[in-house]
Amino acid sequence: MKALRVLDWIFPYIEGLTLAQKAVEQQRYDSDIAAIEAGNYTVNDERALDEAQKVAAAEIERVRTAEGKATTYLAVLAALVPVIITLQAANWEKKAGPAPDAARLFVLAVATIYVAAAGFHAFKTLQVQGFQRVGEAEIAAAWQTPNPLRKLTRGTLLATRRSRDAVNAKITRIRVTHEHLLRAFGTFVLLLLLDPLFYAMGFRNAAQESAKPQIVVVERHPPAPAPRPAGVPATGGRSPVTVQPAPLEKSALPAAQTTRCPNGTK
Repeated sequence: MKALRVLDWIFPYIEGLTLAQKAVEQQRYDSDIAAIEAGNYTVNDERALDEAQKVAAAEIERVRTAEGKATTYLAVLAALVPVIITLQAANWEKKAGPAPDAARLFVLAVATIYVAAAGFHAFKTLQVQGFQRVGEAEIAAAWQTPNPLRKLTRGTLLATRRSRDAVNAKITRIRVTHEHLLRAFGTFVLLLLLDPLFYAMGFRNAAQESAKPQIVVVERHPPAPAPRPAGVPATGGRSPVTVQPAPLEKSALPAAQTTRCPNGTK
């Protein structure tokens, strides 16, 4: 018994009824149906019909609440799918932190299982089931009887009681969905805390270790000598250089001028 409680705490699930419990539920159902059919609603038939409609409206509100929560939970789960894909890709590409890959994969697998279970129960909550209600045919048939309000009251109560099991099933599944989402949220928090915890304990990733300095040696080879033309003597590996004299430039100084004095002297 304790093992089942621990399992239910770790992974909530819907436990089916035993044969004895099913027999008790069937007996209770038959008793309720018999009490509704044998009820006397002629004392205050308008008040009885009003109360029956309130009970039916309350059951419909329970269904709407469960389905609304299921829709919200599915939106949250759809937002978590890209996060799981990103974390998985970072783990396989070795871009994660110093936490061991085995621990990260285990926590990520647990979170994925919780997300998948929550999605399954949310979809089951939105599943269309056979609910009973008082429709047009029942109203028309009731007004063909001497006491139409009593007929409508009985029909409304019978439809509500026959649909109660389906309503309870939706409520149960949305509760299990909520429990799985809580555990998925806690698992994601643990996944985010793995790297800081292992970093604080001294674990380091290979990419985070200080890179060792590397010495790079670059060798430069001298260029090969140009090919020597035919008929040119070797000069010890160097090409001969011909030095030509620079051309003489004309003087830019002005020519000497002869000046005659008035007495005939120069």
